[in-house]
Amino acid sequence: MKVKIQSLIILVLFLVLASCSSDDDGNVTLTPEGQWLVTSLLIESSFDFDGDGNASRDMFQETSCYNGNSIEFFENGEVEIDVDLAYIFIDDDNEHDVECQNGFGLSSTWTQNGNTITVVNDFNDDDLVGTISGNTITLTIEDGFEVEFYDAVNDDVVIMDEDFTIIFTKM
Repeated sequence: MKVKIQSLIILVLFLVLASCSSDDDGNVTLTPEGQWLVTSLLIESSFDFDGDGNASRDMFQETSCYNGNSIEFFENGEVEIDVDLAYIFIDDDNEHDVECQNGFGLSSTWTQNGNTITVVNDFNDDDLVGTISGNTITLTIEDGFEVEFYDAVNDDVVIMDEDFTIIFTKM
């Protein structure tokens, strides 16, 4: 009888442990409610806008224009976005000028499907779509970063559009 009870206890323990779910299965849906700071803004090309001799794709390393930018998601489906801008002009001698422009606040709405966050973009038909993973949201905007170059040969200003990726970190 003692053997049967021990076997039964081991079986019950095994079933209890096997029925526990794991957060490591990748099926956990994270929610974005709260404030998120912009902690990285990656562009396609590397530049040395800060003149330290090290070119980087991360605008956070090259200019302070984006420090303090944030996005805040509310439970009611609203979102507040606080963004600054940088005006960058590169002349024919590869000299550049970076001008930080005061930011502005945007209000919109958001939805979530799994780990995909969609923010309605009221300025055009392309909504902003990001992925939430742990304490970060990653959002890529195609052709959203613009740099002006002076073309001395044609005496013209050339505009280069690049994709950029914004990484938000939960506060």
